[in-house]
Amino acid sequence: MPGETEKTLSVIIPVYNEEKTLLTMLRKVRDARLSLKKEVIIVNDGSTDTSPEIIRKWLEEHPPTERVNFKFFSKENGGKGSAVKEGLKHSSGDIVIIQDADLEYDPEDYQACVDPILKGECKVVYGSRELQKERREYSYLSFFLGGLMVSTFMNLLYGSELSDEPTCYKTFDGNLIRALLFKGNGFEWEPEITSKLLRLGYEIREVPISYKPRKINEGKKINWKDGIKALWTALLWRFRPMRKEKRKLDAFPSEKTFISLRAVERQTFLLIVFLCLSVRLLIIIPGMVDPENSFVRPDSESYVLPAMSLALNGDYNKSPVSEEPATLRPPGFSIFLASIFALNDCGLKLPVLIFCFLGAAILIPVYYTGRLFGGFATGSLAALLFGLNITGIALTPLYLSDTLFTFFSAMQLYFFARFYFRPCLIYPCISILFAGAAVLIRPVGLLWIVPCVFLIMIHGGISFRSKFAVSAVCVFIFLGIIFPWMYRNECVGAGFAIDTNSGNMLYHNGAVLLGKAENKSPEEIRQQMMKESEEEFAANPGKYSNEADKEKYKLGKLKALILKHPLLYLRLHFRPSILIPDLATFCELCGFTKTGQGTFDVLNRQGIIAAVKHYFSGQLWLLFLLSPALLIVLVTYIGCLWEFLLWLIKGKWYLVFFFLAFVEYYLLLPGPVTMPRYHLPALPFICVAAALVLSKYSKRLFRKS
Repeated sequence: MPGETEKTLSVIIPVYNEEKTLLTMLRKVRDARLSLKKEVIIVNDGSTDTSPEIIRKWLEEHPPTERVNFKFFSKENGGKGSAVKEGLKHSSGDIVIIQDADLEYDPEDYQACVDPILKGECKVVYGSRELQKERREYSYLSFFLGGLMVSTFMNLLYGSELSDEPTCYKTFDGNLIRALLFKGNGFEWEPEITSKLLRLGYEIREVPISYKPRKINEGKKINWKDGIKALWTALLWRFRPMRKEKRKLDAFPSEKTFISLRAVERQTFLLIVFLCLSVRLLIIIPGMVDPENSFVRPDSESYVLPAMSLALNGDYNKSPVSEEPATLRPPGFSIFLASIFALNDCGLKLPVLIFCFLGAAILIPVYYTGRLFGGFATGSLAALLFGLNITGIALTPLYLSDTLFTFFSAMQLYFFARFYFRPCLIYPCISILFAGAAVLIRPVGLLWIVPCVFLIMIHGGISFRSKFAVSAVCVFIFLGIIFPWMYRNECVGAGFAIDTNSGNMLYHNGAVLLGKAENKSPEEIRQQMMKESEEEFAANPGKYSNEADKEKYKLGKLKALILKHPLLYLRLHFRPSILIPDLATFCELCGFTKTGQGTFDVLNRQGIIAAVKHYFSGQLWLLFLLSPALLIVLVTYIGCLWEFLLWLIKGKWYLVFFFLAFVEYYLLLPGPVTMPRYHLPALPFICVAAALVLSKYSKRLFRKS
């Protein structure tokens, strides 16, 4: 515009023993096409070769022009970070970019790096070597893997989406980077400044750049020790206080406003976590007087006794006084319990408190998944919907594996969502790592490797070769996690299986199936089946000498039942009652009602309405009292269904299959037996989908108002 002062780019070039490449590099920097003026600041970091002489001679032969001005400073050797700091002290440009003195990076990429800042879209841009694969070259596999590790670690710590954190081409708003000085003097200055920017809430935009790496014998100086320092620096600055950095930026009103907005976002999320944690802590107060009767359920013994055995004896046996190996359940939840019992002499109160904190911790992956899909508003709403879900609240303090399993499932969802938005191949590997660990908590996720591979193969952002390779790696990781435990069970006579609870589906799914087919009470059928099994085992001790033989018998009986009523069995998988809020458990924890009323049998025989009337007989006022919680659940389900229908209408097929893999998989797999707690692993994505709709419509309402 007329009268507007042309902006300047400060190019800071740290130099240490680069006599072979200096002249070519200086010429490339001078001749790089750019819409800004260039202020080139060369900092000699104590070079011991002829680099200083080469620079001085260049400056004599190339005096400043209207478009390019060179400055030269020398200092004692202190590392790349110290040289960059020295250059920043002498810089005055509106934008600052870092340029290595070698020929790995092309100054012709300057314009791409500065454009987003010039347009006011962001204040920090990193030139990524990973975004333009066809121009990507590699020097050594170790350097590539090291850079990938640093970027991934940074993303895990800060929830960012960086593909190439160690890139040289870091571009900053001039006032921002000069105010936000750093401590690191070596290569660690880069993860330090990245960490601070992410902590303060700045977006780091990435643009594709070219890259021509050099070999170690050509002068490449970074090594594995710098990678370790980078990881440590990123971890350190994730938790160090940032008061000094914030005070520095207070001198710039625009930065102060920006940081204040980010602080409000952080405080809002922390408030949501605090609220949801407080609700969980409040409902456990009545039961802490007698935790054994309040928080222990019939299934709890199969987790608690092996955990006590682990804590007291170091063996995963059926109980502390038994020498028989425990095989009924996978070991994940019992190991988690044992670690708490070891701190507390197997007391039952401390685990309940930790369960509450774990239940609140699930909000973290739910929040960040929501942010990936729709930003801060979506993430906050998703966390709030999940945190105030009455089933999640009610199940949190119980001695059951559901809360721990849901945490791992939420982490699994988060990393796969990262893969969807940024197809970095490491994300599905991390996701399947959590999926495999989740199987060792509850075996319901055993078949999830199938939808995982399917989602990878239909992703449009990567090549077929990469899809095949990462699918193979995921299968290898998954099997590598579960096979050792299955082999252990094989060695103790339980068969090559995750657990020996699968056969008990005969007494649950089989009883419900037969009850529906013959219009009889599933509970009566269940008791009859258990009696027949025990009689069979007692009559033929040689034939059923181990758990594997007993499992084979029960699974065979179940298979025969399914083959007799295949369509009915399939239909019984589609049962909306799995989504019923767990009012019963919530009321029991609060002391309003008692368990053991036969409600589950009424539910299977007569349906939802009859079960509610049966359970709350004479106390229907409780439903009115709990109506706000029920409204939250209703809004969540309606919002989720609405968003899913929008994906169908708009033809967003990947999201449709994504939804089926993370929601319908967990809703359908339990089969005829439906309990409210079975839908918890599907709840994180249900809440994210609902939050997407709610955030969209709330924004429209605010605009109209």
